[in-house]
Amino acid sequence: MSRLYKITDEDLAELEKTLPKLSESLMIHLTPSLRTSLRRCKNILSDVRWHYGPAEQVQSIPADEDG
Repeated sequence: MSRLYKITDEDLAELEKTLPKLSESLMIHLTPSLRTSLRRCKNILSDVRWHYGPAEQVQSIPADEDG
């Protein structure tokens, strides 16, 4: 079962502000795989704000006992 975690808007805003600064500062020192990981982190953060929606709109659907 998937768990939902709450991130306050202030914390999310701080992460969105800080991650690009860290990324820009570190980019010349990173290997290609670490750059990919950093881009993935940025995408996940974007998904938190724009694609996951408010918790009130999330619906839990239990699995069938048969399958």
